[in-house]
Amino acid sequence: MKKHSLFIAFLFSFLCLRTFVFAQDNKSYPIADGTFIQNELIANWSDDRWQQELKALKEVGMHYIIIAPTLHTSEKGGNESMYPSSLPEVKQKYKSDLVDNCLRNAAKAGFKVFLGLNLSEEWWDAKFTYEWLNHQMELGNNVADELTRKYKARYGDVMYGWYWVWEVDNVHCATPLLQDALANILNVNLDHLHAITPSMPLMLCPFMNYRLGTADANRRMWERVFAGAHFNKGDIFAPQDCIGAGGLKLDTLDVWFREMKKAVDTKPGLLFWSDAETFDQRFWTSAPLNRFINQMEIVKPYVSNIISFAYSHYYSPFKVNKKYHEAYLKYVCTGILPNVSSLGPPIDLQWNKDVDNKVLLTWKVPVDSSEIAGYYIFRNGELVANIQNEKRRRNISQNAFLEKKPLGKGTYQYEVCSYSFTGTSSEKKCVRCEIN
Repeated sequence: MKKHSLFIAFLFSFLCLRTFVFAQDNKSYPIADGTFIQNELIANWSDDRWQQELKALKEVGMHYIIIAPTLHTSEKGGNESMYPSSLPEVKQKYKSDLVDNCLRNAAKAGFKVFLGLNLSEEWWDAKFTYEWLNHQMELGNNVADELTRKYKARYGDVMYGWYWVWEVDNVHCATPLLQDALANILNVNLDHLHAITPSMPLMLCPFMNYRLGTADANRRMWERVFAGAHFNKGDIFAPQDCIGAGGLKLDTLDVWFREMKKAVDTKPGLLFWSDAETFDQRFWTSAPLNRFINQMEIVKPYVSNIISFAYSHYYSPFKVNKKYHEAYLKYVCTGILPNVSSLGPPIDLQWNKDVDNKVLLTWKVPVDSSEIAGYYIFRNGELVANIQNEKRRRNISQNAFLEKKPLGKGTYQYEVCSYSFTGTSSEKKCVRCEIN
């Protein structure tokens, strides 16, 4: 029996490798080729923990890591770096050199790394001047100089590319004047980076909101920016697909990426990738895998590669339930997600009120809950909560929901269903609440 199990495991691994190579070479179905990893996640990782993560990422066919920013400016103006910096008024945030940790382990595991430059929190207020922004780009050049001196000779092509951390949207660059300003600001970094590291591409990942603009206007915006920006062959335009954050919906994703592809085609040599979001920002939960794969399938006709934001945060077997990784690995190997034909619904759904007069729902977990990723809670037909069975959410009960505030007088119908890692939902269980 043991020999038989080992043979099956070997056969599956061989099939996975063979299918993965086919998928990569022939683009038969989309898979993600890399992931962002944010500083807070890796702050205390040992080399063993790094190798665990990179082994899991390699299993699912990834080659790229993006870490950013390497220098962060707070709203109060304090500068903190991920690495030992000699730049004036910059303090190292962590005891360990996170940049070296990443590059060293990436070299061992065979990954390539994009290093993000700087970011200031004032960016999100959109109240800055052109002079302020130009100063930030110059600071980014200083960061790039320092990172190149410290790491490039040691790590070579492992230190593969630069990530432009400033996230541009389709709302704040709506006029030709602002679009020309964006191109000029980009050139401050592009010209410098191409001069000091001509072999390292720069990648940027803008976002968009379909409620505040059109796909056509967004295309024209980027066509003007590309006309003025000094992108080199191999630089990468990798828009966020915005499905997790809600800026786009699945039924609008195709037209937006189709129009952006037209803009990219006006800039010879510029690569077009997608940054697929793996989360649901409404609840900061992991997206079911069928949604993630659907996102990639929709953009596949337009892009040459796909990265994720962020597999290591929302699907890593060392961060959340390992069933996400196991199911996605099977998809990578076969092109098909595992089928969960039936899923047990919540049992004995009841309601009550807590001491603050807020509605409290409770239920019992089905006997077989091995494929349950979490529970959707609906109030009067509207999705109001997603309680997920994740390692990173251990403080949340897996079979209870408490309203954030008391409800007004009236009748409320609640429905609760379980759902799987791949997106299958159970039947809904209902309970009616009378609030007097």
